[in-house]
Amino acid sequence: MTMVDADWWSILRALDEPVAPPESIGRESILRAMVAGSMPEPMLAALNDRVARREGDGLEVPRDFDHAATQGRFERLAERLSEAYGCPCDSGLAQDSACFGSVWIPAEASRSHTKRTRIPLSLVVSVSKFGGVATYAASSPSDQKPYLHPDDRQRIEEALAGLGYLIVPKHILATPYDGPNGWVFGPAADATWFTRFFDYL
Repeated sequence: MTMVDADWWSILRALDEPVAPPESIGRESILRAMVAGSMPEPMLAALNDRVARREGDGLEVPRDFDHAATQGRFERLAERLSEAYGCPCDSGLAQDSACFGSVWIPAEASRSHTKRTRIPLSLVVSVSKFGGVATYAASSPSDQKPYLHPDDRQRIEEALAGLGYLIVPKHILATPYDGPNGWVFGPAADATWFTRFFDYL
């Protein structure tokens, strides 16, 4: 089944659990900090403390999060990608993030490269803690455009789909975040839906 943009928005908005600002901080002080464009240290500490407890607060960790199942599926993904590329692919878990973890495919195993200089590129496959959504990209210098080879796309997408991950299109993740948890980022932030589900919070 091919999903259209409206399907993706329905999925992401359903996963984006509305979370009220911590009561110890107070909504009014959060709003003042958002208008000022910066969070005072005590406010940041309270936010970080709430997230650090990893109690499934709905921001970094969904309330119904199953760590063991997510960890097992992530480990199988790293194994499948290592098999698909015929080499060990490093993996690691994310901290202070809605991203669960990433798997890195080395440049020497990939067929992707920069467009202009054709420098081989490593690839990163990331999975979110929310709803089994995933994304992948080539890592390239900021002044170079990456060319993601179709062979790499196929291998990565087969590994992800085989484990039931949903691969969110890049243009959806690049859209500015307009969900219910905007208070986390503040008015000065350039938060996107990638930020919400795959980046530091």
